[in-house]
Amino acid sequence: MEWSTHALTGMVAGYTVTGGDWRGAAVGGIAGVLPDLDEPKSKFGKLFFFIAIPLNSIFGHRTFTHSLLFTSLAGIFIYPFTELWVALSVSAGILAHIAGDMLTGKVKLFYPSAKSVGIAIP
Repeated sequence: MEWSTHALTGMVAGYTVTGGDWRGAAVGGIAGVLPDLDEPKSKFGKLFFFIAIPLNSIFGHRTFTHSLLFTSLAGIFIYPFTELWVALSVSAGILAHIAGDMLTGKVKLFYPSAKSVGIAIP
């Protein structure tokens, strides 16, 4: 999927989990593009190459950053520094990204398990 689609679905997810708060939409939209930081060729991977290149070298694309483990860790990591709605919006945005990628291919949803999950729509 395109970064703009991931941002939009993340915005919808963040908006939804915060009960219609525009701030949740903004946080969810940003979080919706985070999983593709594992791809140095992505729009944000190019911008944050110093994160993207090591992530891709260690994990590859659509593995760790496209997993429930990453989603949980991101929410748990950010929660102590913010309010609950922010952590929920981050998690929802990431999950929206993962769900979108599962429609166009497969991801390692249960990383570190090697099993790939997806429902490719032709």
